[in-house]
Amino acid sequence: MKNINWKKEFVIWLALLAPFIYAFIMWGKIPDRVPTHWNVKGEVDDYSGKTFALLLLPGMNVLMYFILFFIPRIDPRYQHYRLFGPSYQNIRLIIHIFFVGIFAFTIHAALTNNASGFNFFMAGMGLFFALLGNYMRTVRSNWFVGIRTPWTLSNEEVWRQTHLLGGRIWFYGGLVIAVTCLFLPQVAAGIVLAAGIGVMALVPVVYSYFKYRELVKTTSPPHE
Repeated sequence: MKNINWKKEFVIWLALLAPFIYAFIMWGKIPDRVPTHWNVKGEVDDYSGKTFALLLLPGMNVLMYFILFFIPRIDPRYQHYRLFGPSYQNIRLIIHIFFVGIFAFTIHAALTNNASGFNFFMAGMGLFFALLGNYMRTVRSNWFVGIRTPWTLSNEEVWRQTHLLGGRIWFYGGLVIAVTCLFLPQVAAGIVLAAGIGVMALVPVVYSYFKYRELVKTTSPPHE
């Protein structure tokens, strides 16, 4: 992939490597059973073995790196990636740091035996969507990244306008989620997070359908 900022790519590599180094250093201090799932109240409701818990997320992060790095090469719209290459690299960086954040929260919960920072975790998810939304507006039409509906993939203008709207919704919606989750009780924060994600996912999809119908109606030749 051309136009790579290698300094930023080095930061991504550090993010991929750091959890493995930390797991190696802390291996003896981590209990054999590690909490890996929490309910909406922040209570642990599932555990995993130490090896699985410490290596799964870092391993998935490495796998995600190769997937995200190489998918532009197999995309029929490969040339479009050149138009938003810097934004795509930033999106990749955000995703990998998000994985590291999940890993850090899991280790914190394992070491302290509680999920006292669950509100911070949910706020972090809101910030994750806000950061993605900031770059979503620059994403050009492709088959793997962005809001891919039958209508955005069929019309460049629908793609552009849907991503402009979706980017704003994700950015501001993510910020609202991040702030509210810091101050609400855990149950209420969980409801806000789930509802916010639902709105951010659904609204751009519905908008793309109606925008496509609108553009098709205005460009179709009149019936004789």
